[in-house]
Amino acid sequence: MEKINLSAEQRNETGNGPARRLRANGKVPGILYGPGIEKAVAVALEKKELDKTLGTGARGNVLVNLDIAGDKVRTVMFKEVLRHPLKGTVQHVDLLEVQMDHKVVVEVPVHLTGKAAGLAFGGIVQHETRKIRIECLPGNIPDSIDVDITRLGIGDSVHVRDIVLNEGLEAVDEPELTVVSVVAPTAEAAPKTAEEVEAELAKSFEEKEGAKKEE
Repeated sequence: MEKINLSAEQRNETGNGPARRLRANGKVPGILYGPGIEKAVAVALEKKELDKTLGTGARGNVLVNLDIAGDKVRTVMFKEVLRHPLKGTVQHVDLLEVQMDHKVVVEVPVHLTGKAAGLAFGGIVQHETRKIRIECLPGNIPDSIDVDITRLGIGDSVHVRDIVLNEGLEAVDEPELTVVSVVAPTAEAAPKTAEEVEAELAKSFEEKEGAKKEE
């Protein structure tokens, strides 16, 4: 798996005030942690460089060579990217240091392939689980898990237990978790004709008139 290079520097100040000042100066605050780090390390990253890295599709499953000034280069993954709710700009990142010979648990997107047989009979494909959790070595993390739905008819489904993974990958989600299913089309009431509408209105009018006479 190809790694992305990213530089950072350690920061001594933490809290909302220092974080705002960092962002005003074109930087993004972050935290680095991991099994080999006794105490989480506060870092600052250049916003432009970080945006470029995230623009490549880097998320939790992309390995990054993090070069921290005054420290060693560490292999990390993005664990969380916090964005501004309105502007969408990156406000903070959580970075996890990984060891290439130690397994990690990650979420991997599920990619559906093929055309379900049930579609020919009006079936509807429901992609119920779009990511599944797998355990593997960092270097074996796949970009996605392909699930072929070609043979699925109406009423058929694929569960986690049905997915055949490559060697070295192990699903950690519940085996019974449904990933995709093909269901029958939802029955909808047929639209009423003009004659039916007129008949209902006439009946309603007669009932109202009868009620008035009784009064």
